[in-house]
Formats: sequence, C-alpha cells, structure tokens
Amino acid sequence: MTYRNAKAFIDFGGTVAAAVAFLVVPIIAFTGGLSPWWTIFLSAFLFIGLYLVRDLLVGRIEGAVRRTRFSKPETRVILDFAARIGQSFTILDLVDAIRENLEKAADIGAILVRSNTWEIIYQSPTAAATDAGILDTLQRNFREWSEGFCFLKEDFSISNVHVGARGFFVYSKGFHLFFLTRLCGLIELEAFRTLYGELRIYFDRVITISDLFEVASLSREWTLIAETQRSFLPKTLPSLDRIDIAVSYRPLVNVSGDYYDVIAIDPSRTLFVVGDVSGKGLAAALIMGIIVNTIRIAGDKSDLVALLRGVDRAIRDMGFDDKYTVIFLGLADTEKRSLRYINAAMAEPIVITQTALGPKLRRLEPTMGLVGLVPLEDRIAVEEIQLRSDELILLASDGVTEVVNSSGERLGETELFTRSLLQYSRQSAEDFVGSITGLIYDFVGDLGLKDDVTILAAKAGRLWD
Repeated sequence: MTYRNAKAFIDFGGTVAAAVAFLVVPIIAFTGGLSPWWTIFLSAFLFIGLYLVRDLLVGRIEGAVRRTRFSKPETRVILDFAARIGQSFTILDLVDAIRENLEKAADIGAILVRSNTWEIIYQSPTAAATDAGILDTLQRNFREWSEGFCFLKEDFSISNVHVGARGFFVYSKGFHLFFLTRLCGLIELEAFRTLYGELRIYFDRVITISDLFEVASLSREWTLIAETQRSFLPKTLPSLDRIDIAVSYRPLVNVSGDYYDVIAIDPSRTLFVVGDVSGKGLAAALIMGIIVNTIRIAGDKSDLVALLRGVDRAIRDMGFDDKYTVIFLGLADTEKRSLRYINAAMAEPIVITQTALGPKLRRLEPTMGLVGLVPLEDRIAVEEIQLRSDELILLASDGVTEVVNSSGERLGETELFTRSLLQYSRQSAEDFVGSITGLIYDFVGDLGLKDDVTILAAKAGRLWD
C-alpha cells in the first residue's frame, strides 16, 4: 500500500469511526431516558469532540506512517536526488547528481537522451545502462512518447505500476531520461511523483538559461535581454498584513547587476533580498538571474545560511573567474517581532526607529565578505535584532549612497542624507522610496546617474496588537 493509499485509508477509517460513535451514542442516550433537548445537546457536543479527536489522531497516525514509509533507504535515495535536482542549473549539474546520488548510493543507472536527435548526452557505466541493444529498444518503445512519466517492464516497455518494474522514465522539454534499477518496488510511490515534479522544473530552468545565452551570443537586441532579466524579478510585491513594502529599480542601462526579491514564506515571516553583482552588462545580468532563481527554488527559505551557500555555489558553477555578489538576506518575523539577517558586504542597510525623542537611525554592519569569489567560511554568522512597530528598514544598492554631486561629495556621507532619512521615515514605504529617489536626482543634478539604483523599503505596522 502506497503512502497516498494509506493516508486515504486512515482518513476514511477515522471518519467512519467518528460517524458510528456520533450515531450510536445519542441513540443509547435517548433510549436511556434523556430528553430530546439533552440528546441534541449531547449529539452536538459529541460531534465537535469526536472530530477534534479524530483530526488529532489521524494527523499523528499519518505523520507516523509518513515517517515510516519515507525513511526507507531506497526512498531516501530518490528524495535526496530530487532535492539535488532542485539546486541544479546545467546538464553537468544533473550528471553530477546522477553519479553521486544514484550510481554511488544505490547502483542506479541512467541514460539521458536529446529527444529530437536521439543523441546520448550521458550514459551510466552500470551494467544495466550499458547492456547491448538497450538503446535501440528504448528508442523503439519511447521515441514518440509525449510529455510524462512511467515505469519500465522487464522488456523495457511501458508499465503503470512500480512493483516489479525494471526502472522508470521521464520525458520533459525535449529530453528522455531513463533510470534503470530493480529497486522500484521498494520505493514509496510518492517519491517518484516528487522527483518527476523537480525534473520538469529543472528542464524548464535549463532551457531558460540556454535561451538567454543564445540570445546573448547571437544578437545585440539588448532590450530583449533586459526583458528576460526582468522576468527574474518579482512582477508584483506580496501584500503583507503588518509590513508595508515598496521598491524602486532603475538600471543604468538596459541590463543590470542589481537584484531584489520579497518572498512571503507564511503569514508572519517574509524574506527580503537585495544584492548587486560585480561589473555591468550581460555577464552580471546572467548571474543576477541565477541568484534570484536559486533563492526562489530553495526548499527552506527561512534557512539564511543554506540560501547563501546555494547562491555561492550557483555563481561558482557559472565559471566566471571575476564575478561575485554582495547581498543582504533578511528574514522579518512579525509574530516574534524580529529581523534575522546576513549582510554579505552590502552597502550598509539602515533601520530607522520611531522613539519618544524622535526617529533614530542605526546601520546594520556587514557580517561577512563577498559571495562567489573566495571560499566561504565553515561558520556563517546570522545576526538578529528586535523589530518594532513603525520601524522602517532601508535596503539599497551602492548606487544610492555612492552617487556623487558636482562637488565630489558622496550622498551617503553627507548630513543631508541622514537628515532626509529621518525626515522621510514617517511616510509610507511608497512615499519614502519616492522621496529618496527624488533626493538622489536633486543631489547629482546635471551629472546624472553613473550606476544602477535599487531601493527597497519595508515599514513595520503595529506589531503589538
């Protein structure tokens, strides 16, 4: 019995048990001499109590069943491989995952084929994958197969069940991927569904990145590249109950190395991301898109250290020797009234607190250095500060603080900048961002901007209600 069937059985059994008790107990009470009103009251009370108990027991039983079924070594192999795919961006990443998570861990062979030409991209050195005639058989049986997933019989034809299967197969976005193993019957069926979903997302990701490189190498249509880059940024900002947010994003040219994101994890926790990739132009734009996508597909977006390590790994995998990013990752929790953050050499984020003596400004110092250039430390510090009502958080790229006027002054080093921040801090997030943007243009005057400008403002509402 699969986990999905076991879950359905537990739900059905719990419902039947509750229904039987709900019908039988009132009948016994009524025949025992209770009045109709007391019987109705008892029935209603019993109905609520039984369903509360049912939900509690069913939830615990389902949890125990899930832990039992998904803790099997064979199932863990597939789930670990699926998790690795979720952090993969290239065909090389996929091949590495196959070698380390399947071949070494469970002697599972794989064959990756480009569908339109039936070109072999990768073939495992396992006995099953290198069996004579297997490629001809698979091509004959699956060349015309449409998008989907299925299991393989002993003769490598289609099977609808995993028990006794010789392997399994995925076709997605122009790629055929065959997995050859006799362990299918020992693996929880839900794990295959999880893997299939991750592979579909992965192949979409590979095609998007490939298309971006192709456009860059064959065309000077920078507008198209800029539109592709902007597709990595959020189209709209999430609506949050107790945090007001606003963003201004102004690339110096069509493409930019600046990036930002706001991700609502749950009703009380929100992830804020602002960063800047070194350099300008296409390479910076490509890395910017990879960084944003890496964070978005991460399973646990509240694990700031894991997010940072994923970003570092993604930049390194791109193969640019001189590219890196500065980045701020902040997790605001309105329930705990806290802000946990990692500041990797980002232009100092600013927190403005409203006090009885007026607004007070403090800067969040860097907690570590650049990301993607030198190996990360084994331990990455995560700082935490209290989040107060009406507090405003300003996250901005260095295009804000380092703009220069005709006298050679940097805006971030002037009294004007500090005084303006304090003055504007009582405004809404949108008005605050608009005021800071106006300040920048007034400050540079006819000199104009020399860098990308990204401003993200988050203002806490009343957190103590």
